[in-house]
Amino acid sequence: MLRKKFVYLSKVATLAALTISTAQALPIDWHGVFGVDTTLINNYRRVKNTTDNKPMATNVGSQEIGLGTGNEKASFQSYVFRLNPHIIVNDSASFKAELTSGYGRGGRLGDDRTTDATNDNFGNALYIQNKSSSSESLVINQAYMELYSDTATYVIGRHTTDWGLGAVYNSGKGTWDRHAFSRDGVTAKIKIGNFLVEPYWAKIDSSGSLSRNTKANEIGAGLLYDNVDRDIAFGLLYAKKNNKAGNTRADTNTTGAPAAYSLGETNVKVTDIYFKKIFGNFKLEVEVPIVSGEVGKVYNTTSTKMNSKSFIFETEYKVNDSWTIAFDFGSISGHSGSTSSYEAMYLNPNYQVANLLFRYNLQAIGNTSYNLYDSYMTNATYAKIAGEYKSDKWSWVAAMIWAKANETAKLGQSSYNHTNNKTFTAADTQADDLGMEIDLNFDYHWNNAVKVGGSLGYLFAGDYFSFTNDPTNKNTADNSFALQLNSSVEF
Repeated sequence: MLRKKFVYLSKVATLAALTISTAQALPIDWHGVFGVDTTLINNYRRVKNTTDNKPMATNVGSQEIGLGTGNEKASFQSYVFRLNPHIIVNDSASFKAELTSGYGRGGRLGDDRTTDATNDNFGNALYIQNKSSSSESLVINQAYMELYSDTATYVIGRHTTDWGLGAVYNSGKGTWDRHAFSRDGVTAKIKIGNFLVEPYWAKIDSSGSLSRNTKANEIGAGLLYDNVDRDIAFGLLYAKKNNKAGNTRADTNTTGAPAAYSLGETNVKVTDIYFKKIFGNFKLEVEVPIVSGEVGKVYNTTSTKMNSKSFIFETEYKVNDSWTIAFDFGSISGHSGSTSSYEAMYLNPNYQVANLLFRYNLQAIGNTSYNLYDSYMTNATYAKIAGEYKSDKWSWVAAMIWAKANETAKLGQSSYNHTNNKTFTAADTQADDLGMEIDLNFDYHWNNAVKVGGSLGYLFAGDYFSFTNDPTNKNTADNSFALQLNSSVEF
C-alpha cells in the first residue's frame, strides 16, 4: 500500500512541477508528517473471560467486545502520513492543501494484501512475493485558497479550523492526530485590535442530490479576544448546522431496526465558550461546548431535542525550565436512554487524555469494518494529574487518570450503549466505575525533524466494562495494558 501511495504522490508532484514550469515559477513549500508505530494491547476486552460470553455484536446492551479470531491480545503496526503543499501565487493569494492516504491519514502496515494481478489463487506459488493490490488511492483532505486583503483573510475551499482546546473543532496539527475537522466553504478572518472575528459558511453534504430539499450546511462565527500583553483570551463560537428533510445521507440506527434510517430535517446549534488566563508560571484554560436544537428522527419517529454539553478544564504550572506539572479535569455528558431527547456528546477523536482509556475503537480489533482511531471521549467525568520533564534531547511525561461514567444502565429502564449507539431495556444495573490508568510517555529528539518515542498505559479497569445486561451471565472486569513504540519525521 505504501508503494502505491508513493506512486500517487510522485504523480501529483510531477504534475505540479510540469504545470508550474509551463506557466511561471511559483514559490512552493512542502511540509508534512510521516510516522510508523507498533502497538501491543494486552486483554483489550477488559474482562477475565477468554471466550465470548455476551459480546456486544449480538447483545446490544453489553459492554463485552467480541474476540478477534479467538484471542484477547492485539498487536498492530500503523502509519500516519500527510503532505501539505503551500504555493505562494502572489502577494494577495496562496494555495494550500493536505494530501494523505486511506482513512484516518494513513493505515496499518500489512493492510494491503499480497496479490497477483492475473490470478489471486497463487497463494502457494507466489508466497514469497509481496506486491501491492493497487486498491488504495490518494486522498485530498484539504484544498483551499487564502486571499489576503487589508481588512480580512478569506479562506475558500476545503479547509480545517481550530477552536479553544480542540474538544470539538480540531485541525489535527499533532504528529499522531488521525483526523481533522473539515469545512467545505468560506471563512473570513477579520482582525480588529485584540479581537479576531471569523464568520463562515460551509456545505456539509451534496453527495445525494443537488436539490434544495436535500441541502445540508453550516453557518456560524467565532469571536475571540486575545490580549498577549495581559495574558488573557476568551471567546465564543456559535454555529447552526442543518439538514433539509430530503437529505438521507445523515442516517442512524439507535433502535436496532433491520436497516439504518435517515435523521431527516435537523436544526442543531453549537455554542462553544473558551477562556484562557496565565498567571506567571500558571496557566488555566477552559472550554465549554454546548449542543442544542432538533437533531432529527433519532428514534425513527418524530424529531428529537438535543441537549449535550461538556466542561473541559486544563491547568499547567511551570516549575522551571525542565519541569511542568499539569492537572486536567472535565465532564462530558452521556445519554440516559430516554427516547424523548438525546443528551450524549462525543468529543473530537483527536482530543484524548489517556494512552488506553478512550483511545481506541476496540471493536476494530476483531472487525476491520470499524476503524481503530474512530474513538471518542463521551459519557465521562475524569481527572488527570501529570508531570513532564524536558531536556535538550528527551521529554518524559508520567500521568494518572481517573474516570467514571455519567450515565449507566438501570434495571428495568430504557438505557443507551455509548459504544454502539443503541438503546435497550436494561435487565441489570451497570456500575459507573471506568477505572484508573497510569501512563508513561517518552520522546527522544534525534534531531529537529526526527523523533523516536514510546508510551505505556496500564488500566485498572472498572466494573463498567463487565456489564453484559444479563444477570445470569456476568463478566468480571480485568486490567489491561498498552505498549507502543513509534518514530516520526516532520518536515
